[in-house]
This record gives sequence, C-alpha cells and structure tokens, in this order.
Amino acid sequence: MKRVWLCCGILAVIFIFGVGWSVYLGACSKRMNTIIDRAQSLAETRSPDTEKAIEELCSYWESMASTAAFFESAETVSGIGDAVARIEYLYRKDNDEFFSECEVIRGGVDRIYRSNMPLLPNR
Repeated sequence: MKRVWLCCGILAVIFIFGVGWSVYLGACSKRMNTIIDRAQSLAETRSPDTEKAIEELCSYWESMASTAAFFESAETVSGIGDAVARIEYLYRKDNDEFFSECEVIRGGVDRIYRSNMPLLPNR
C-alpha cells in the first residue's frame, strides 16, 4: 500500500509541475505581448520612450529565453532572439520592418506557448 501512495505522490508532483509550467509560460507570453504592443504603439508616434520599451522587450526576452530553452528547440529560441536583436537597429534606421519583426517575435512566443500546452491536437 505504501508503494501506491508513493506513486500517487510522484504523479501529483509531476502534475503540479506541469500545471505550474503552463501557468508560468502563459503569464510570460501575455507579458511579452503587452511589451510588444507598447513598443509598437510608441514607435508609431516616434515617442522618445520607444527605446526604453525596446530595451525592456530585449531584457524580458533574455529572461524568458533562458527558461524556454529547457523545453523548446534551440532553433525556435535563437530565431526569436535574432528578431529581438534586429528590432533596435530597425527602429533607429526608421525602417518599417520594425513592425514585421515585432510580429515575428509575437508569433514565435505564441508558438512556444502553444507547443507546450498539453492539448491533444497540438498544432
């Protein structure tokens, strides 16, 4: 009987870690989308606070990438990292590709979130 309780305890720990990771990843994804929205709206008006928003996006991505690298492929994480690295340069050069790179980042973060959700049709 002790083995049954031990197995139930192990399954409970695995379940708790899985739910915790899903909640954490959802919160990170939502926060990243908020930062991207703020950076895009400031860039549209050419606000002086845009560079601070871009720096916030870059630093938040670095913290998120370090944890996402445990469960996501290196190609996905490095692809988003490349896009994050380009947006500051694109903004300074007043290039319209800034907005498309922001959407690439948003799509990549969303893909990381969706690929780690325990759903049957995981697409």
